[in-house]
Amino acid sequence: MTKVIDRYSPENILQIFIEQHRLCSPLDIEADCNAEITGEMSIRDWRSANDLLGWKELSMFLNKEFRLRIDENTWQQTLEPAKKRTLIEVCELISKHATIEYFQPKMIFGQKCLKASIFLTIKRNLKNKGVDVSELSPSSNLAFYINKYFSPVLEEITLTGTKPLKKLHTIRKKRKFHDIINFANFKTDEIFIENIETFRDLVTKIIYERHQNTAKISSQ
Repeated sequence: MTKVIDRYSPENILQIFIEQHRLCSPLDIEADCNAEITGEMSIRDWRSANDLLGWKELSMFLNKEFRLRIDENTWQQTLEPAKKRTLIEVCELISKHATIEYFQPKMIFGQKCLKASIFLTIKRNLKNKGVDVSELSPSSNLAFYINKYFSPVLEEITLTGTKPLKKLHTIRKKRKFHDIINFANFKTDEIFIENIETFRDLVTKIIYERHQNTAKISSQ
């Protein structure tokens, strides 16, 4: 399996933040689900729209999410003062360091299989983020893993640069966006996914979204 490394553009990162806000903000009573996430908005407004923590905790989270090693001083200069710094500056910083992996279809029984490649990539990345994937298979229930490992699972889905999830909704108490960092506080929540049941369904949607994006670019 040949691995191709590429970098996210600032626009790619911004779209990831937009998608995360779309999915997560309705689950958090302190977030503003009606806020428009743009590159020009201030860090203060971005944090308010998503109910995010202060710059230090946020920088640690972003390092973990995008698999970065950006030092604390650089993050502080990018995130503070929050009234003056903008979201696109964060996107530009991340784009200089974060990489996205594109995998060639994996050979399965003598045939190329893109679905297997994407699934195994997600599984590997989840394992690297501390998720127990010993029983994870294409037929595994996605909602079960999102409920148990909310942050890393949502991260890996949105980091694909696609939008396979139509909507997340929860019962019982509300989930706070900044508790992505400490999802263990929400064991009594139950999150439901509107349009996907298994990881196999997820991978199928990711491939479909990629093809749609490619078609849009080709037609421009």
